[in-house]
Amino acid sequence: MRIGGIVDMSTVDWYGNVSLVIFFSGCNFRCPYCQNSGLIPLESGEEVDIELIGERIRIGRQLLDAVVFTGGEPLLQPKALMEAGELVKGFGLKLMIDTNGSIPSSMEPLLKADLVDRVALDVKAPMIPEDYKRVAGLRVDGKTVVEGIKRTIDMCEERGVTIEARTTIAPTISDGDEFVRRIASQITNHCDVYYLQQFDNTGEVLSPEIKALEPPSRRKMMELAEIAIQEGVRKVYIKTRKDGLERVE
Repeated sequence: MRIGGIVDMSTVDWYGNVSLVIFFSGCNFRCPYCQNSGLIPLESGEEVDIELIGERIRIGRQLLDAVVFTGGEPLLQPKALMEAGELVKGFGLKLMIDTNGSIPSSMEPLLKADLVDRVALDVKAPMIPEDYKRVAGLRVDGKTVVEGIKRTIDMCEERGVTIEARTTIAPTISDGDEFVRRIASQITNHCDVYYLQQFDNTGEVLSPEIKALEPPSRRKMMELAEIAIQEGVRKVYIKTRKDGLERVE
C-alpha cells in the first residue's frame, strides 16, 4: 500500500477511542481548501508492506482501541484496504474508514466482510451535482459522484454501520448558511453525529488563494451548527484550532 504517514496514537480522529491512524496516498477529489494536498497524487508518499500496520499495532497494543484509515482517499487502494482491514480485525481492534464516499464499489466488499465498524463521511457539499463539482474540484460528472455517495450511505445503513458526517467550513466555499442547511437536511436521518470542522490555513492547502484567507470565526461556526440543529441533526459539534471540540445544543 502507499501511505503518506502514520500517527501511532490519536484521541481526536475517532473521539472516545485511542486510535492508530494510517494516511493512505491518493485522492480523486481536489478540494481547494484541502490541507493534505500533498497526498492527492496516487504516487505520493511511500510504498510499504501492509505488515507495517501490524508492527505499529503491536507497539501500542495495550493502549489502542481502534485503527483509522484516512487519506487522501483510502478507497482508491481497495486490495490493500481489504488486507489491512483483515489484519486490524485479527488484532481484535475496531476499524473506522474516513472517506468521501464516492467509490461504493470499493466500500461494498469491506462492509460485506464485516471489517468496518464506523464510517467517517466527509460531506463536501449538498448532494447536488453542480455543488459537488465546484466544491470538490471534480474533473468528472458530479452526478456520478453524488450517486456514489448516496449508495455508500445506503450500504452502511443496510449493514448497520454507523456514519459520522463531517464538513469542513472554508471561507467563500462552504461557509454559507443555506449551504450548511441543505447538507444538514439531507444527512439528518443518516448520521449519528455531525462535525463542522474549521478550515485550517496552516497546512499544505491546495489553493494559494484560499490559504491566504482567514478561517471562519468560532462564532460563525456556532451559528452554522445551530442551523444544522434546526434541520433536525441530533448531535452537532464544532471543531476549531483554538478551542478544540465543542458540542452545540
